[in-house]
Amino acid sequence: MGTNQVHDYEPGVAANGLFWTIPVPDGAIDVNGGKGRARFAMRDFAISDFHEFTNSILPGGASEPAVVSFDVRWHDIQSRYNAKEPEFGLAGEFVVTKATIEWSSQQAGFSFQSDPASTSVSEYAILGHERNGVFFD
Repeated sequence: MGTNQVHDYEPGVAANGLFWTIPVPDGAIDVNGGKGRARFAMRDFAISDFHEFTNSILPGGASEPAVVSFDVRWHDIQSRYNAKEPEFGLAGEFVVTKATIEWSSQQAGFSFQSDPASTSVSEYAILGHERNGVFFD
């Protein structure tokens, strides 16, 4: 693992083994894939800072409470494509877009505020609806 990591904001590993996944409040996500637009935004969301990846996957790994806020927006369709890969059991419709993000964090002794979303440089962003596993047909 990298030795320069200072913060690792994530929910950790649940008792059932599920990781990097948490329920989010109603209204935090808004998607209109057909128009190539989506938004995922949360404000003052309580989460743990494990400081490094290893702490986040170890049972009882060291962490401290933190609060994060972010606003990610996908917009401006660049291209569309459909995929069907029966050998891998997946299919989907995808829209390549641009995206912007604004992000901040706060915790004891540390805070961070990104530049405004308007300064974001989008190299590649994609929205999609994928079907796989039991949902693949």
